[in-house]
Amino acid sequence: MELSPGKIFLADERGLTETSVLRRYSTFNFEKYYSEHKEALGNLFLCNDESVLGGKVTFFLCKEDSLQLFMPITGAMDIVANGKEFALETGQVQVLNMGKGEVLEISNPYPNDVINYIQFGIKTDMFLMRASEMLFNFDFGQNQNQLIEIISNPKLPFKLSAGIFAGRKEAIYKIQHKQRQFYAFIIDGAFEIEGRLMHARDGLALWDIEQVELEALSNNAIVVVLEFGF
Repeated sequence: MELSPGKIFLADERGLTETSVLRRYSTFNFEKYYSEHKEALGNLFLCNDESVLGGKVTFFLCKEDSLQLFMPITGAMDIVANGKEFALETGQVQVLNMGKGEVLEISNPYPNDVINYIQFGIKTDMFLMRASEMLFNFDFGQNQNQLIEIISNPKLPFKLSAGIFAGRKEAIYKIQHKQRQFYAFIIDGAFEIEGRLMHARDGLALWDIEQVELEALSNNAIVVVLEFGF
């Protein structure tokens, strides 16, 4: 089988930042973490896997005019942006339109439990994109063994899907726009995606492709899929 053009971002090759508040794994270059092999993928420049300790607060300084996506994996999270508060739980994705230099306050509402969330950052043109915040809900329990379209809006420069699968269940993802790239991030379990073996917290970028075949290799395997512009 001839593999489509692509690049794997292995979980154990991510940048690690640890403080008394958080543990952050960065798929792409972020803050003090830099590698020539971890440059941004087109407009997708941030994919962070963050865990925040109980009752703690962390801050995010936005380096690009961008859409920031927050997806809780374990527990809930509170975000303060421009004086507005956003409470998020698993089964939700919060999108915030942020300008370069803006700061978010992210806090763990539980006094003793660690929370884990994924954050994606996609460059955008602030003047074209005025919607400031958008909350999207999804339910894995109702829609197992398929990719759920969570965010698909012609005004947004990306599409977000996700799914939870039993072992050996398959799905085909069709790229909506030829000029777009495909990026999969494995939350849990293992998948084979277009002939590539992927494990938890691995990422995979594919381009010049019209559809992508995915097969779960373990039970309760979870994948998140982003389709975005160059």
